Amino acid sequence: MTQDSQKLDISTFLVSSIHDMKNSLGVMAAFLEDALAVPGNPDSPGRDKTAHALYEAQRINDHLIQLLALYKIDQSFYPFDPQEHLLAELAQDALSRVHQLAQFKGIELDCDCPQTLTGWLDYDLVFGVVTQALHNALHYTRRRVLLIVAPLDGGVSIRVEDDGAGYPAFLLEQGDALGKGVCFQTGSTGLGLYFAGVA
Repeated sequence: MTQDSQKLDISTFLVSSIHDMKNSLGVMAAFLEDALAVPGNPDSPGRDKTAHALYEAQRINDHLIQLLALYKIDQSFYPFDPQEHLLAELAQDALSRVHQLAQFKGIELDCDCPQTLTGWLDYDLVFGVVTQALHNALHYTRRRVLLIVAPLDGGVSIRVEDDGAGYPAFLLEQGDALGKGVCFQTGSTGLGLYFAGVA
C-alpha cells in the first residue's frame, strides 16, 4: 500500500465517520424537537436542558455538514452552483430552522431584508453559514436576534446581530491563538477569536 493510498483510506474513513455522526445527530435533534413540542411546564429544568441539548445537537450537526462540504470542495466534486436567489426566502428559511428553539427560550427573532433583493450565491452553502450564525446568536443573546440582509457595493451583506454581552474584555486582550497552546482542563484552544477574525 502506497503512502497516498493510505492517506486516501484514512480520509475516506474519517469522512464516512463524520457522515454517520451527522446522520445520528440529525435523528437526535428531531427527537429533541418532538420532546419540546409536547405541552408542559416551560419553566421545568428538564425542558431547559432539552432545549440546550437541541441547540448543541443542531450546532454540531451544522459543523459536520460544513466539514463534509469542505471535503467535497477540496476533492473537487462539490457541485458549486451559484444562482440568483430571492434573499428574503433564504432569510425566512434560515429563521424557520431556529424558530422552535427561539420560541422555547423566549427569544425574539427579527428580520430586516428587502422583499425584492436578490443575490447570486450557492444557496445551500450560504444557508448553512447563516443558520449556524443564528444558532450561535441564540445561545449568547439576551432577548433578541436580528438577521439583516442588505445591498452592499454591488453585492449583498448578510449579518446576524444579538443583544448579548459579546466577548469578555480579558478574552479580547489575549488576542488570537497564534503561538498559544491549549487548555485541556477548560477545553479552550484559543481558536474561537481566530476563526471569528478570519471568517
